[in-house]
Amino acid sequence: MIIPLDEHTELVFNQVSHAAELFALVDGNRAHLSRFLPWVPHMQSATDMERYLLNCEKLNGEGLDTSFNIFRNGQIVGRIGLSYINKANKTANIGYWLAEKAQGGGLIGSAVKKLLALAYEELKLNRIEIKAATINQRSKAIPEKLGFRFEGILREAEWVNNEPLDLMLYSLLRSEWTKE
Repeated sequence: MIIPLDEHTELVFNQVSHAAELFALVDGNRAHLSRFLPWVPHMQSATDMERYLLNCEKLNGEGLDTSFNIFRNGQIVGRIGLSYINKANKTANIGYWLAEKAQGGGLIGSAVKKLLALAYEELKLNRIEIKAATINQRSKAIPEKLGFRFEGILREAEWVNNEPLDLMLYSLLRSEWTKE
């Protein structure tokens, strides 16, 4: 599945064949990504990335995950996906990251809008959550710009670099969603 964002950018459904390119992107952005993402230190090779992508495929097959690589001008610049999909409760979480040089152009905001359409229209979900570290200004800006409701702070909810991070919890209900 490919979801176009604009003439230069598309979301390409999770593919194991992207493992080497995706690992190179993570490795080249290690300092940037490891500030807020706990998995970065454990991603040490293209084989590690391949294992991760295979697990994503497994979770997708079970209906628990739908993830995409973000391509800009034919190159991977990040990832985004619906994870922790709970069909019984009609909920999911959106997670995302971008290479440092790809930030600031509205890519993630556009990608989140496309995932909301997928979540509400195709998967028939009702509640989407986004969690962002309280100190991650760029990540917090996404749900705030898109009309998500701030619900509270999850204290010391994630460990990154052997330090606990507080996470801000945002949600958007299907009834609150505005199609654009």
